[in-house]
Amino acid sequence: ISPAKKMNEERDDFPALGLPVFLGKTNTLRDWLKGLSYEDAKALWTCNDKLAQLNFDRFAAMGALDELSRLTPAILSYEGIQYRYMAPGVFTNREYDYIQEHLRILSGFYGVLRPFDGVTPYRLEMQAKLKMGKAKDLYAFWGSLLAEHLFSQTDCIINLASKEYSIC
Repeated sequence: ISPAKKMNEERDDFPALGLPVFLGKTNTLRDWLKGLSYEDAKALWTCNDKLAQLNFDRFAAMGALDELSRLTPAILSYEGIQYRYMAPGVFTNREYDYIQEHLRILSGFYGVLRPFDGVTPYRLEMQAKLKMGKAKDLYAFWGSLLAEHLFSQTDCIINLASKEYSIC
């Protein structure tokens, strides 16, 4: 499934159980984004001043992404409509185990996430026109890595991601 633009931090109810598989590439993105001026970041995000400032401040304060105690499980961090309707806050342990094994979240920032991988709030959509190194955008940055990773885990994928993430 796709991530959601709106995110929160929820570290009290459930701990993050793991780290994103492509954390090295995420750190590269984080460092690049932290180097942007406010004006460049706002242009990249194509959002209003309030959201731009919130996310600029988030990246400026973003430290190490490998301290589980400072991270929120992805499934509880995203607040989009599909997450609200899924209602993971009322799942049983059996349902949490099921989604941890079978559900994957695609992310422009993290790549592929398991539901209980730890994340921190960010804004970075796949359609963002970032030019970093040889990559002209996030699709080029991630290349075929995300699809290869997903297909290495199973031969049956039901794609419920938005169009923006379906072409990853």
